[in-house]
Amino acid sequence: MGTRSTWLAIVFSLITLPAQAAVLMSPVKDADLQYDGILLDGTYDSTITHPDELLGFKVGTRVATPAQIHAAVMHWAEQSERLHVVEYARSHEDRPLIAAFVGRPDNLARLDEIKANLGKLADPRSTTDREASEIIEELPAVAWMAYSIHGNETSGADAAMAAIYHLIASQDKSVTDLIDDMVVIIDPMMNPDGRARFAKSLEQYRGTAPNVDDQSLLHIGDWPYGRTNHYFFDLNRDFFYLTQPETVGRVELINQWRPQLMIDGHEMGPQDTYLMGPPRQPLNDNIDPNLQKWAKTFAREQSAAFDQRGWRYYTGEWFENWYPGYSNYAEYRGSMHILYEQSRMAEDGVRRPEGTVQTYLESVHHQFVSTFANLQTLAKHSQAMYQDFWLGRKNNVSSKGKFANRSYVILANDNHGRTQALVDRLLAQDIDVYTAEADFDVDEATNHLGSTLEDVIIPAGSIVVPNRQPEAPLIAAILEFDAGVKDAVLLEERQKTLRDGSSIMYDTTAWNLTMMYGLKSLTVPEHLTRNLKPYKKPVVTSTPQTDAVAWMVDGGDDRSVAFAARMMERGAAVRFIDKPSEFAGKAFNRGSVMVTVTDNPHNDKLAQLASTTASELDIALVATNSGFGEGELPDWGGEHFRLLEKPQLGIISHGDFSSYDTGATWWGVDASLGIRHSKLDSNALAYTDLRRYNVLVLPSGRWEPDKATREALTQWVENGGTLIAHGNTAGQLASKDGIGNVRALQNSFDSAVDYNIALQREWLATSESLNTDKVMSHTLNTQFSFPWEDTLKPLKEDELKRRDKWLSMFMPSGAMVSGRTDQQHWLTAGTPAELPLLYTDQPLLMSGSDSQAVIRAGVYQPARGGNKRVNRDEGSSDGGNKKQANWWFTLPEDQALHVRMSGLIWPEASQRIANTAYLTREQIGNGQVILFSGQPNFRGSARGTNRLLLNAIVYGPGLGAEPRIAL
Repeated sequence: MGTRSTWLAIVFSLITLPAQAAVLMSPVKDADLQYDGILLDGTYDSTITHPDELLGFKVGTRVATPAQIHAAVMHWAEQSERLHVVEYARSHEDRPLIAAFVGRPDNLARLDEIKANLGKLADPRSTTDREASEIIEELPAVAWMAYSIHGNETSGADAAMAAIYHLIASQDKSVTDLIDDMVVIIDPMMNPDGRARFAKSLEQYRGTAPNVDDQSLLHIGDWPYGRTNHYFFDLNRDFFYLTQPETVGRVELINQWRPQLMIDGHEMGPQDTYLMGPPRQPLNDNIDPNLQKWAKTFAREQSAAFDQRGWRYYTGEWFENWYPGYSNYAEYRGSMHILYEQSRMAEDGVRRPEGTVQTYLESVHHQFVSTFANLQTLAKHSQAMYQDFWLGRKNNVSSKGKFANRSYVILANDNHGRTQALVDRLLAQDIDVYTAEADFDVDEATNHLGSTLEDVIIPAGSIVVPNRQPEAPLIAAILEFDAGVKDAVLLEERQKTLRDGSSIMYDTTAWNLTMMYGLKSLTVPEHLTRNLKPYKKPVVTSTPQTDAVAWMVDGGDDRSVAFAARMMERGAAVRFIDKPSEFAGKAFNRGSVMVTVTDNPHNDKLAQLASTTASELDIALVATNSGFGEGELPDWGGEHFRLLEKPQLGIISHGDFSSYDTGATWWGVDASLGIRHSKLDSNALAYTDLRRYNVLVLPSGRWEPDKATREALTQWVENGGTLIAHGNTAGQLASKDGIGNVRALQNSFDSAVDYNIALQREWLATSESLNTDKVMSHTLNTQFSFPWEDTLKPLKEDELKRRDKWLSMFMPSGAMVSGRTDQQHWLTAGTPAELPLLYTDQPLLMSGSDSQAVIRAGVYQPARGGNKRVNRDEGSSDGGNKKQANWWFTLPEDQALHVRMSGLIWPEASQRIANTAYLTREQIGNGQVILFSGQPNFRGSARGTNRLLLNAIVYGPGLGAEPRIAL
């Protein structure tokens, strides 16, 4: 060994020392736990160190740590010419993520050439059929084998380590022949932070004897468990959202290599067997149908390998491919994808219902055998698969193809930071993006509400993505407003819902990027090319002169909230402008932020501080020498320039809180604001000194506060705190034993009339028509009505409860609902009048006259033909434009309510969701309670609603609570 090899040997001795030394790390053997299968079988090159020697235990019998796996692969890279290692990312905890390229030495020497040829084959715009044939004839097969994206699903990574060794060290002809014309890329552990967390819990909970009880902490771990990464993100939902560094690096490398085959090694419930492809319906219809043909071919040969060994398995059943954010993301780029789901065994194995015990080694062996069965299938069919890939890519760019005449448009707006973030994600996935150089018109377009518009002007600066390009299937999957689903699938889903409340929808049914980002967009049924130029990131221009009296950033950009938060964190006083304004010849949106010399008399570096903060955020900073608002607009000394209070934030976690929502909130604060905050243990909340915080966030979860905790929180709010709650936790606070007057829908029916009156009041407050003659009349006018007089008699409480129980069966698993926002409320700064809202089976909030419904579900639009009044008893219509009865609420005259934007929402669910509040704000004493019906930063990508959460955190202490809390 050379110097590096000697160093690695020392590292291994340190890594494996605890395992070799500790008694608890060597469990007592049990006859039931023996498995006589041989994982590594054959003749191996003695110059390549066996993994058992490196690990200090037999590979596949224990969970190797991330450090052990990484060290082993790097050690082998020193020893073998068949192995080349690339580090493609670093986790949040600074652990390396690597891809191990295995192949013949001469193929590894020309990896750049192979990658370039794959790129040429992927773009028919610059490659001819003849060139494609020549490339296909010469290309080796390329496979991407990835494992353990969920850190507590460990067997895949251990199988990957064994597979790498088998491929580089085996001298058996079957193996050398396999890699003779193939490049195998093995991604051995896709989530090292989560795996490290779970491996640590195994150390903590291991006893002296094997534990085969799958309910034991040894098998489960602790909150937040090992499934997720550092910020508790499920990385197998992030493939096109691209929020986490593990995903960003992985997707970049996958997109460069365009593998023919991508496998993803998972684990599932410990009492299950083994699931393999192909998936069942619903399937995303943007995936090339040829891939389903190959899925069956691979499944037959993988199942045959299991049959040979007497191992039980099944295909499909619960696994569908509709949501494009899983690892099957690669299918939208033309790769064959296969999911492995092995029953989870931890290390000690699990006792099965039939009385047998399945060991961890057997689980690892299943993954190992699947890996090589799939590689053998690829070796046989690689050429034919390349031919299908080429035909699919040609169809993507064909003027007569499926994606020929469709373009997606993100309309020009002032939220430059959010728009740039979306464009960055498109560009990262090899999608061609353009900018409109000038205004142009199109004959027809469809908006988020599903309305068809005619003679539409596309303003200059809009982002345009034509669907007719090589990555057309992926573009359609993430930008189309609705994902197609077969009628038969809908029927089956409906039947299952009614039969037993089950579902064939495995995940959310809506994910459109423009809706998630809350950016107004259109679908145009044309291949747009005119008035377009390739996208180029706009240059930010600032005017940070030092002799100004104030500096401002525009509130239309999300980064303005971070600017305010960071400036306050650095000791500056900051003001929030609650009306549109104009200074220094520039118009500013409502919610803009101003820092003045008057508020900061002792800060002689204020200009530099503002400039540095704006530069960090890449947001334009505008200086002004006058506080006079130009035109009929507010001036800086008036009531519309409101002084903010620095947020002192606590995020409640652990216990019964959702780790996903907790992590998304935590990551959102770090990534979007970059300010200090504390995570607090929910189990000790009643005994925590809450006076240190003026903002508390309660993520969604099954949390039910005890009396002491509820009283402590109530007192804290009354003293001036801002309490923010999401999802099911908001539902708890909206129960009859909660905090405040907002109620969950099922707890509101005794006051249904009052809620309806509050709803009518909100509607009337938006009316722009007024009979001034009647107002100015000197005589008593008796010809007016009360809002409740023109509605039908409300249903009785028992009937409302009965109906709600029925309607609640149909709540969505994840769908986009149109929301109407209060454009005068400080919480909606930077938010459009119509905002897409992601709804699941979540609490529905009811806000009356004693609270504020900042956002409600449903957008009013003129109805065709007017609303008819319906008689419940006879089902007849008396005509006229009267208000229509809809269980607890009534619709205004001549108005229809648009509810569904995208995804599966049964009519019953739309009825239940309509006009409930998504976001409420209520004053309680000197403080406030802010409730979100859902999770505002869902998967770190619901940027439209996340802006509301950031507003609540940063602006809440100054705008909604009084007096301010002083430490």
